[in-house]
Amino acid sequence: MDELMEKIQKLQSDYFKRRRLLLILDLISIFAIFYAIFIILSAGFFLDKFFNDPRIPTNIILPIIALIIAIIGAFLLHKNDHKIKFNFLVEGKYPELKEKLRTAYDNISESNVIVDSLKSLVLDGLAIVSSSRLIQGSVIVTKIILVIIFISTATFISLNSDKYSIPPDTIANNFKNLTGIGNTDTNGTIDITGSLQNMENVAQNGSGNIFGKPKIASIEGKNIDLTLYSGQDTGFEVRDTSQASNQFIKSAAFPVDVLGSNVSDGGYSMLMKKTESEKQLINKYAVERSKI
Repeated sequence: MDELMEKIQKLQSDYFKRRRLLLILDLISIFAIFYAIFIILSAGFFLDKFFNDPRIPTNIILPIIALIIAIIGAFLLHKNDHKIKFNFLVEGKYPELKEKLRTAYDNISESNVIVDSLKSLVLDGLAIVSSSRLIQGSVIVTKIILVIIFISTATFISLNSDKYSIPPDTIANNFKNLTGIGNTDTNGTIDITGSLQNMENVAQNGSGNIFGKPKIASIEGKNIDLTLYSGQDTGFEVRDTSQASNQFIKSAAFPVDVLGSNVSDGGYSMLMKKTESEKQLINKYAVERSKI
């Protein structure tokens, strides 16, 4: 093989080795960034909720997803590496070889006085060409430093996920506020969890057994969560009260017919003169009134 061709191929191989090193460094950086983001955004919680199967190892799926994204991102960043014209690159860095290198390369299989003289001239010029100048060492060093920073940060966050991860409820609420998904306009109504029973008795005598668990109330177009969650801090503590501090006076026990009659003590003798059917009617009336 021609000596000039061997020299060009060696320089080209060294150059693309450095390009591949940059690709690997970019891949590691992207992986560390996305893995840290996943931990901060509590992606593992949402994966568990999505699959809802304890047999699926979501703690392994998360780094796999980050790795896939890193591979795609790194190859997108370096998708044009194979299109680099090495001869044009060398001529751009070394103006003294401009057009000479391409001409000698195009006539690499030719052999005459002029071509051999040109090859010899180009070969001497390639002696000073270095792949480290085509890709500066400072670029590689900078990427290595960034990789170390990103990997260290991702490791630190993963080891302290409880401290640096955003609560899933906060993420879900912010997502709903930004996208509007999950928010419904209740038009001032209350969302009741559960069924209403005996609705037909409500308008008649007010004795319907209506019950439910209010969950969402809409006030001025905003949905207010009425759910009561158990707290962790010190709250109100119910204490025993002494009977002496009770300001309410307990009523003395007396016949129901006295209560239902709604009369003064002076009319009790008059009530006693009424017939048994009249007493039952008054008593029934008093009981019905007490239910209102």
